[in-house]
Amino acid sequence: MAVLDYGAAGTDVVQLQQHLNAAGAHLVVDGKFGPKTEEAVMNFQRVRGLTQDGIVGPKTWASLLKH
Repeated sequence: MAVLDYGAAGTDVVQLQQHLNAAGAHLVVDGKFGPKTEEAVMNFQRVRGLTQDGIVGPKTWASLLKH
């Protein structure tokens, strides 16, 4: 999976938003990594004990895919 952060867009972001929604977020799945997606990523990272940087790298992806 690609490393994603604020400003990213495309099908990888759609997958990210779908996984975040499955984990309890309430995002509009639009394929745009904007402020609401960043907030959802940081909340997910906080709950999972990950570094809260808003960047979806290997550790965040691994945790999302386990959910």
